[in-house]
This record gives sequence, C-alpha cells and structure tokens, in this order.
Amino acid sequence: MDDVDLDLIDELCSSFCTPCTSQNTKNENDTNNTNESLLSSNRKRASIVNSLENSKIKKVCLLDVSNRSIADEYDEVSTLDESALQMLCEEWEPKSQFPTLLTRVAGLLEKYRNIQSFHNWQKKCLDLPARRKNQNLIYTLPTSGGKTLVAEIMMLNCLLHRHLDAIFILPFVAVVQEKVRSLQPFADELGFHLEEYASSKGRYPPIKRRMKRSLYICTIEKANSLINCLIENRRMVELGIVVVDELHMIGEGQRGAILECLLTKVRLLTPQPQIVGMSATLANIDDLLKFLDAQFYEERFRPVELEEYVKVNDIVYKIDRNNFNENDQLIEHRRLDFKYTKQHLLNDPDRLVGLVSEVIPNDSCLVFCPSKVNCENVARLIISFMPEKLLDDNREKRSILLETLVEVNEGNLCDTLKTTIPYGVAYHHSGLTGDERQLIEEAFLDGILTCLTCTSTLSTGVNLPAKRVILRSPYVGSQFLTFAQYKQMSGRAGRTGQSQTGECYVIAHERDMKQLREMLFTVAENSTGCDSHLATNNNYAIKQLLLNAISLKICSTYESLLNLLQKTLLALQADRLNVNLENVLDECLQYLIDTKIVHIKEEGQESNDNSNGKIKKHVYETTKLGKATVEGSVELGLADSLYNHLAKSLINMNLENPLHLLYITIPFDLPNITIGFRQLVDRMQEMKNEEKIVLKLLEIDETFLHKKAVGLPAQQKVSKETMLRFYIAMILYDLFKNKSFYDVAKFWDQSRGVIQNLYSQAASFATSILYFSKSYDEFWPYHQLLPIFIQRLTFCTSLEILPIMEIPGIKRGRALQLVRAGYRTLRSLAKAQPNDLMKAVLNLPLRTAQILVKHSKRLLCEQAEDLRDQAAELVENIE
Repeated sequence: MDDVDLDLIDELCSSFCTPCTSQNTKNENDTNNTNESLLSSNRKRASIVNSLENSKIKKVCLLDVSNRSIADEYDEVSTLDESALQMLCEEWEPKSQFPTLLTRVAGLLEKYRNIQSFHNWQKKCLDLPARRKNQNLIYTLPTSGGKTLVAEIMMLNCLLHRHLDAIFILPFVAVVQEKVRSLQPFADELGFHLEEYASSKGRYPPIKRRMKRSLYICTIEKANSLINCLIENRRMVELGIVVVDELHMIGEGQRGAILECLLTKVRLLTPQPQIVGMSATLANIDDLLKFLDAQFYEERFRPVELEEYVKVNDIVYKIDRNNFNENDQLIEHRRLDFKYTKQHLLNDPDRLVGLVSEVIPNDSCLVFCPSKVNCENVARLIISFMPEKLLDDNREKRSILLETLVEVNEGNLCDTLKTTIPYGVAYHHSGLTGDERQLIEEAFLDGILTCLTCTSTLSTGVNLPAKRVILRSPYVGSQFLTFAQYKQMSGRAGRTGQSQTGECYVIAHERDMKQLREMLFTVAENSTGCDSHLATNNNYAIKQLLLNAISLKICSTYESLLNLLQKTLLALQADRLNVNLENVLDECLQYLIDTKIVHIKEEGQESNDNSNGKIKKHVYETTKLGKATVEGSVELGLADSLYNHLAKSLINMNLENPLHLLYITIPFDLPNITIGFRQLVDRMQEMKNEEKIVLKLLEIDETFLHKKAVGLPAQQKVSKETMLRFYIAMILYDLFKNKSFYDVAKFWDQSRGVIQNLYSQAASFATSILYFSKSYDEFWPYHQLLPIFIQRLTFCTSLEILPIMEIPGIKRGRALQLVRAGYRTLRSLAKAQPNDLMKAVLNLPLRTAQILVKHSKRLLCEQAEDLRDQAAELVENIE
C-alpha cells in the first residue's frame, strides 16, 4: 500500500470534524496529547516510516476523527458509535421470532420507504433455516412483490450483526446508481460504507476497513473483478454475503456466463460466503439449486392482482391461466368504445390511444415500444389526441420539471419533451442522458407525469409501477417477445396502495396470434431459459474462467481445473447441451498456451490411477500477459492487441492536450456508429496546430477527410477501426471543453444517451488499461497519467471543476458557477455557510445550498476516514 500523508488527514478534517470521545479518560488524554504534538509539527511522509516504533504514531494513525456521520443544522443525522454497534450485534437477532428489526432500522424503512410492516411471505422467507444458518438461498416472486427488501434485510444483518461485508449484484449501471441513492441514507445513519462499482467507479483492492463494514453495489462485470481482487489479496474472509438480483440473467448470453463464472469461483472457496439469488422469472430451477447448493422459496404473492389482456383490432380478450382448454384460454372480454374519427384511425390503426385514454390522467400508464424511435413517435401520437384541458393538470409542477430538464441540459431540451410533458406524457429510453431519465422517473412516480412510452430496458431497471401496462407490439426490436421479457414488463402493472388491480394489455395482429399463444401458455410451462452459456461463443467464458483460476492460484493442475468445471452450471447441463467437459478443457488450455497467456510450469509423466485412469501432471501458471489480462479484466482476444496498442502509442505520445490520450482509451469493441466526415472536417478547421499533431501520429490524411466530407472517392491509408476511434475521441474532446451534451449531440448528430454511453465506455476501458499496464514496468507513464484522466472521463469535464463533480447530483453548469464564485474544492464548500453560498451563486435556492454543504461534508469525512483506514493498514502488525 502507498504511504499515507497524515498532513492530508489533518487538512481534510480540520475546521468541522469533531474527534470522538473515548470511554477511557487516560487513553483519551494520552491520545489527545499525542495528537496535539503531532499537529503542531511539520510532518513528512518519510517521517512515518522512520518513527513506526513509536507507539504514539500508531495511535494517531488509528485515531478516528469522527465515528459519526456529519450532522448539520438542516438535516440532523446521528449514527451508531462503537458501543451502540456492539449492542446492535447482540440485539439484532433475538431468540424471539425473526424478523425483529431494531427500532432505528424500522424507523428508517418507514421514513425513506414508507414501509411500516412486512408481508407474510417476507416474514416466512426471513425465518427460513437457510437464512438463519447463512446457507445459500434462491427465492422467486412476481415483480413488485417486495423481493429486494428481503435481500436488503439480509445484507443489513450481515453488515451490522455478523460484521462482514456484502456484495449486491445488479444488472445495469443505471440500476446500480439508483440503488446507491436509495441506500445512502441507511449507510449514513447506520454507519456502514456504501461503495459503487459500475462503469469506471470502484477501487481495486477496496480499502480494508477497521470499524465500519462495506456494502459493494456492483454490476455483473465489476462484481467479477471485485471477487478476483478479494481472492488475490486473500480477503474473501471479510465477505459474508453475495446477493444476485435478476438471477435469471445467468441464462442470457455472455453476461450470464460471467455471472456463472463469478458464482463458481465463490462456491469453490472455503469458507464460502452466503449466496442469495432472486428473480421474478426462473427456469431450470433444479439445476440452479444443485449448482448453488441452495434452498428454494417460491411465492405467487402480488400486492396488487394482475389482469392480463390481448387486444386484436377493437376486441379485447382476457387471459385465463386457470383454464387448460386451449380454446378457452383467451376469452372475449369487451370492445373498445373510444370514439375515433376516420383521420384518427388512419393515425392510430391499432387503437393504442383508446387504451391509454382509459387510464390517464387519473391513473398511470406505461407503453412499451419495440424501438427508441417508436417511443418518441408514440409519445407525440398520444398527445395529438389529448384535449387541451389536460394542460391545466399539474401545470406548475410540469413547468418546474421542464425548467429542471433545461438546466441539466445546460439550457437546451429536445422538442418532443417540450411538447409532450405539459400533457403529462414523456418518452424514456437509452437515448436520454442518465440525469434526464432520473428526472422523468421521479416525475412519473410522483404523478407529475401519467404516461411513459419506453423500451423494454425499463422493465429490468428501476421500479416504475403503473396502473396499466401496454405492450405496443409483441416484438422487442425485430425479435418476438420471450416469456421472460413479458413477465418483466407485465410485472410493472399495479401500484401498491393506489389500486387493487394492475392491467397488462398486449396489442397484437391476427398474424401474431399463433406465436403469441405459444409464448403466453406453452413456453410459460416449458421454459428452459436458464441454460448455461459458458460453452457458447467458442468457449470464450470457459477460457476466461480457467485463466482467472490459474492466475488467482485457485487451481494449477489439470485435475483441479477439471474439478472447477465440474462445479459449474454447465456441468449439470452438459449431457443436454451436448458438451464434453474434458474435450472442452483440453481445447481451452491449448488456446491459452498458444496465445502465450498461460504456460506449463512443470511437466511430469502421466501416471495411472485405479479410479481415474491416466492423470495429466502438468502445472499451469499465467504469463505476464495473462496476469495483466486478469488484472485489467481485458477480453482474451484483445489482450495482445491492447499490449501492442499501448506500446506503439507510448513511442510518440502527445500530451499537449487530452486528444491523444482520449484516442488511446477508446475501447476496441466499438459501437456501430457512422462516421460523420462533414462534422469531422468542420471541427478540424477549428483545431490548433498542436491538436493536429495527433492526426499525423495516427497517419490520418486531411485530404482524405475533405474528399470524404464532400462525397468524393478517396483511398484510406489507415484502418476503419483507427478512423472510428479517432472520430469518437473528437466527440469526447468536445465534452472535455465543457460543451453541453445537447450541443455535442446535435453537432455530431448522435443521441445524448449515445454520447453519455461513449464516455462511460471510455472511462471503463481506461480503468482496464490502468490495471493492465501495472504488470509492465515499461508502461509506467500510464500509471501516472490515467488515474486523474479516468476521473475526467467519468465526469467528462475540465480539470477546474473536477474536484467538486463528485458531489451527488451536481451538474457541470452548477459546478462552473461554484468554481467561478471561488468554491473550487470540497473543503471550501464544506466550510461554507449556505446563505453565503446562495448569495454568491446565481439562482441557487437555499435548500440546494444546504444540500451541497451537507454532501460536501459527508464526502470529505469519507475521504478522511479512507485515509485513516489506509494509515491503519500501513502500520498493521507492527510492534
């Protein structure tokens, strides 16, 4: 671990942090005297090492400036000190019937979630032997039934009673970010660390905590990297529970294969942390139970009853799942009576607006559309039928929503949202930025918006229930709807406490009915959706699993690697999937050897064994390239190319501006984006000479670009990949110059969400490069350059406002205002008075100023605590 600068601790904590009190007066006085003498001296890093024998130094390193979350006069927050935490551990699980939540936790659930009691199924699930004995558990329940709360209680029990860390695995970055926001008040008040592992965020290895435990909220890929890191550093003993949301994703492509690899590694360790998996849709449940050695709990409970319908032309059929007669499973229910003119029918032949108008504006409605373009078109279609009197509903709140959206877009907003939001309608898809999606989601939950047109990704994202869910078509993109997708979408129907039933309508044509019936009834009974994907894509995931196991020293021999594969879900399904594990192992090991990622350390003669026949005695270990591949979580097929790319870029690296480094960090697996040569030429005409040096380094001919811009034939000297990576680097370079997302997206003719996704991918790939390069001494410049550059990529902004972009919810426009007003650091904001802040920054409300000060204090104290924990680790085990 790097040396810790104690001066920095003092600087961070001075002015507003209060030292904690000790129960032992003598120890308190000794510590205070030591602290005062050290504060008055001018300490240097070298002095830490030279005076380690002095026990007083150790006391200072271990001294907590504050064991409490920062409380200010605007939002009083108190947290558990060490003695209260010990009492919590003793009282958390009394002998009386579980769950008996502490009054404090119950109060937080009521305050932040409006939860006053558990459902009966939740009590039963939490009282299972598997839960009590910390054994593996899989449970399934319809969407909106309260699955996540049970998992959160288990994680709180692990953090506060068992005093162990927890990992919560979620499917998407946006869901991770939403869950971090949701759990932050609990972390503040109950005294545990909440750490986000998504995109470029996450520390490897995580800080070793002395007092508080950590809850890691991760995407699947980041969780895999975190598990690898904990295994490598022999810190898995700190981990008590791994919770997997949407466990059914184990059967979905390469991301499912990564999840299977992760769980296989966890299962192989001793002691093994508890594994808890949950989902609304699980198939092959027997295979999953054997794979995880888990108990199973299933409940059909829905807080709101679901009614399912299919609409064909103007006839609505009700789905009867209790009837096993094929001819009676769809019962004619009613005809739509919405009054259409001939022109209206031409515009809306599927009578979608008729279904929507039955529920809005008094209730809420989600319309799932097959594509992003269709989302926006449907939103405009709906408001074209709406009477103008709807403009009076929530007029003031919708105006505020529009103003806020304009603010997060730094003065801009798309025409569709400008037109639809006054009617209470908006669209929601990946073309929006994260800030826009969050504001629209919150407005929908608050009833400011009553109808969202969205893509299927919303069904696996944040919880947005509605009275009625409408599937615009039984297709997702060009693919027919699967039963799992239908379950996820229909599960959004019904709002607890606001209606007794939820409704799901599928709009279909006669030509779709045969396939739709099969999906709704036949596939529902015979789904095999949780099949292993380890052996797909040319056994890619198996190769990655073997490399991880060898690099982390989990396995090193042929026998142990074969045993590893026999612990996978694939092994349980091998016969049905027609996979021979030994043949696959031989093939994958040979690939790793041929690509110089793994080599044979020792070779011995094959020996006979009475039970197993011939056993191969090879011992495998990773090469430097293999270790770098694991450290950087780099795809196997890209490892050698990445090394060559970094080596070549290092020879003539240009650091006069960020453009060349941006190019270096653009991922290899590029999105399908058409290069806009006209925009590229326009931007190049604005470039300075020092910026154009990058063109020469990449051997990009300006004449070629000019010809392509005007549609003339031209011979390209560089590869298409190089050209595309430079094009994306130029887009991100605009953001580095503090240009707004809206302006950048408009100029380059890309959606705002695509632009945001590009810089998120670049930040993530830059993180991979950082850890990949640490295995090579010759790549030391990347070690020095990338940490701060990754921060810039994370927020895609200039250096001047970077220090305060870490504040939750702050936007670049507001950050620029604060910097120009003299608030350039977290510390300056933490020391500020909200009234002074409000006067110094134009249009800054008092409440926002209070929140900025509060968050700055919290972040600064977290940084100080991180440094204290690092200091404690530095002097650990030193007499």
